[in-house]
Amino acid sequence: MVILASIYLFFLALVFALVEIEIEGKFGWAEKLPTWYRKSGLAKIYTFFNSKKPLTGYHLFMLLFLLLIIHFGFFVGLPWSLSKELEIITYYILFLTIEDFLWFVFNPNYGLKNFKKNKIWWHYDCKWVLGLFPLNYLSAVLIAILLTYFSSIIQDNTQFFYYYLISLGILTLLVLLSVIVLLPIYKKWYFFMRKKDERKKSNIFH
Repeated sequence: MVILASIYLFFLALVFALVEIEIEGKFGWAEKLPTWYRKSGLAKIYTFFNSKKPLTGYHLFMLLFLLLIIHFGFFVGLPWSLSKELEIITYYILFLTIEDFLWFVFNPNYGLKNFKKNKIWWHYDCKWVLGLFPLNYLSAVLIAILLTYFSSIIQDNTQFFYYYLISLGILTLLVLLSVIVLLPIYKKWYFFMRKKDERKKSNIFH
């Protein structure tokens, strides 16, 4: 069960990363999208907890959409409990962290060689761990571990906590394997699909 869940979460994060690559291209953090940008007013709360990143309309509704989706089961009959809520939030945090990293890995405009603090303006104000990745990533994983621990205490069952640690290991392995196996295939497909553009045949008008 834990293996299947980990594989599913990984591909969910990967597909969403690819969706965002198609939407944003090389202009990350919705830089060129027709959305609003805020660092003042109520957005200060978001920027404070998110390494001074601006809040955008794109990110606000994207995060809300994902949050609503992962709670769907509770509205079709699955019983809610605090421990289950903590478990869901745990995987939500993991999903966002993995998806963010995969965006850089699979985006032909970045890749691992450009996954550096001085190449990513929206991660520039964040501290990096040994210059390898943003501290946000490590903080997210530690918060998720803490939430799973609380969930285990509430349930008086440490099984989920151990499942989470196993899942974390599996997800790390899947990310590494994706770089070796899937990334070369995706890059070829990415550039192949851009050799031809058929917008002129699509009767687009405004």
